[in-house]
Amino acid sequence: MDVDGFARGAGPAIRDMIAALGGDLQVFDRDPLTAVPLLDDFVLRSPWAQFEEDDWVWLHTQLTAFVAEVLVRVYGGVWKARTDPGAPLGWVPVIEVLGADGLPRQVPVMAVVYEELHPVPQRIPRLIERAVGLAGHGPRPQSGLTSSIRTVSSSWRPEW
Repeated sequence: MDVDGFARGAGPAIRDMIAALGGDLQVFDRDPLTAVPLLDDFVLRSPWAQFEEDDWVWLHTQLTAFVAEVLVRVYGGVWKARTDPGAPLGWVPVIEVLGADGLPRQVPVMAVVYEELHPVPQRIPRLIERAVGLAGHGPRPQSGLTSSIRTVSSSWRPEW
């Protein structure tokens, strides 16, 4: 299980995107949540009707990296691999975070992004609120993840 590969790639990937969008990397490095308005604007302006599968994969990957950076850097999360026999690799990456109550939580960042990415355009503040709630910091989401991790891993593209 190469969860370290996910962890090594997430930070640089989202930093490159933030820089390409004109964001201040020094500010982002101090607090990744400062990128929420920048990413929200990008998502809202994206030409959804023109997206091809590669575009969806790229966006999903970038937003997963962003959510992971927030959970790792703001809430002290750690990348872990959770065994999932139904996933193509037999495991899924999660961010393990101690909740405000001191209990550990595993946030399946790919699944959270998948669930919150549609219907498009979706708002980045809502995505972060959901991930932070699942991590045990802030309000708990009203409903749990409705799609299985297996579904997210094998066919992540939103269907509308």
